[in-house]
Amino acid sequence: MPKHSTIKYNPKLSIKENAIKNGCTEGAIRYWIQVNNVDRRSEQAAKTILKIRSCYKEGMTLTALVKESGYSVNTIKKYLPYVISEDVEPSKIDSKKLQKLTIKQKREYYATHPSVTQDLLNGEQFTSPILEPCCGGGFMADVIKKNGYDVYATDIVDRGYGVGGIDFLTADFPIGKFDIITNPPYTLFVPMIEKAMTICHKKVAMLLPLRYLTSKERFDVFQKYPPKYVYVYIERICIAKNGKFEEYEAGMNMEMYAWYVWEKGFEGEPTLRWMHNDR
Repeated sequence: MPKHSTIKYNPKLSIKENAIKNGCTEGAIRYWIQVNNVDRRSEQAAKTILKIRSCYKEGMTLTALVKESGYSVNTIKKYLPYVISEDVEPSKIDSKKLQKLTIKQKREYYATHPSVTQDLLNGEQFTSPILEPCCGGGFMADVIKKNGYDVYATDIVDRGYGVGGIDFLTADFPIGKFDIITNPPYTLFVPMIEKAMTICHKKVAMLLPLRYLTSKERFDVFQKYPPKYVYVYIERICIAKNGKFEEYEAGMNMEMYAWYVWEKGFEGEPTLRWMHNDR
């Protein structure tokens, strides 16, 4: 058996395959991994991302991706932001940070200040009922209700408001029943807007960073589903973790935001309008 220092480890191979290639035991490979601080979980994550990415096609539904890749819904949702972003190098992913991020995403959410939702409703008319699929603590849904609309509020996590445990990307919503207003998880924007435009009644409005007007991937989506209006905020708005607005002043948020509004059947170039946050 070769000494541990002579082992030529190949991260693309399994432990068993590395052992066979090096003519040693699997225990020797595991020892080499340990003493050299190799993160096998990161390697596995990278392999999973590359496999799912190879199966992913623009416009593909989550159900279709599950069938094509052979991975579970939860696995695909975990890695989807890395799958759809070609800017992410899978081999650079830290598994510990990924695990912490996954836990964080489940526990935390970022709430939209009520004035921001009111800004949208001051300029746009919608049709009841309205679906808010990322309702969090209900800050957006409550404003929509106060403006006279019926609201069906859901969230992937039960946060004590609306209907919890509903994953917008996998749940079966009736087609053509709801207009949709939401502040979605930004890393899931592409599958979110594709699902929203598939099921909506007539209009979809999403609060997104202004920089989301850029990147080829999002450009391709905007070509397929051009927003009718983009309302660009002239100042920073207040987006607060877990709805703790008193701890977050608008100026603390480094992002610049816009309301993106889609209308079913619209074709053409978006109209850009400036918006002031009347807080």
